[in-house]
Amino acid sequence: MKIVITGGAGFIGGRLAKDLLERGSLVDQSGVEKKISELVIFDMIEPEGFAHGKGIEDVRLKIVQGQADDRAALASVLKGADSVFHFASVVSGGAEADLALGLRVNLDGTRMLMDILAESGRAPKLIFASSVAVYGGEGGDVDDATIATPMSSYGAQKLCCELLIGDYSRRGLFDGRSLRFPTIGVRPGRANKANSSFISNIIREPVAGKPTICPVPLETEIALMSPARLIEAIVKIHNMSAQDFGWPRILMLPAVKVSVSQMLDALEAATSVSQRDLVSFDIDESILSMVASWPGTLHARRALALGIVPNISAAEIVAEYIGENT
Repeated sequence: MKIVITGGAGFIGGRLAKDLLERGSLVDQSGVEKKISELVIFDMIEPEGFAHGKGIEDVRLKIVQGQADDRAALASVLKGADSVFHFASVVSGGAEADLALGLRVNLDGTRMLMDILAESGRAPKLIFASSVAVYGGEGGDVDDATIATPMSSYGAQKLCCELLIGDYSRRGLFDGRSLRFPTIGVRPGRANKANSSFISNIIREPVAGKPTICPVPLETEIALMSPARLIEAIVKIHNMSAQDFGWPRILMLPAVKVSVSQMLDALEAATSVSQRDLVSFDIDESILSMVASWPGTLHARRALALGIVPNISAAEIVAEYIGENT
């Protein structure tokens, strides 16, 4: 069974790759659990922890560098794929800053990937990383029936892809499943250009003894899911039959609503007051306005019914990060 992860050099893609290699098998298009014979990480940069003898060395693993909007490169890595996890994208802040880049990678690149899968005649599984950024307005509660009204270019691009994936799946061209990710944290490594990166920065940097600046007030709330819970959800949803996953081919993942204050309280409880004091505040209105438009409470009843489990608290999420990274 051949697996492809686009954007596999990113944190989520790399973590999924390691998880799948450890698991060793997945459920294929026909509903049969099969061994993973090849896993391809495709990204524009080389993934850390995999290459040149550093980290995982596995005969099943193949690393290919290329652009997500390069049809020839995509066609090469997707040839013979049974399952594709499409995580390659320009993140929220980057897509807002550069409309043309966001459209080229997030929309045109995904459409290109979809066409290659459709033309293969293999009807593979496609797991697409979407986002709760498809919702817009003034935050608040959303549920499975809430109409998506994105207030960012990133959200609009993700929504367009969701609809196309649903239509291609309806036609039987592939088995697509779009997952609306909440904010994922705490992420290790360097900060990215996502507008939500502050929620990881205020934990990761102080744990490492480094100062950081939070661009939103203490009372700011965000829907959050830990990396371990996300990977668990992705694999579970992949392995479901198309019938069990159901319609629409879009699923909002569950999350716990946490505030910056709650995250810092959890940090202090797990470490010390001195580490909490490494966080200072300098409000960035552009980031604050974007975050304020995202939903704060996700009533993901369909996901819960499918057995997808959310985190229970900020303390659990902080403890997961510290346990894995210290």
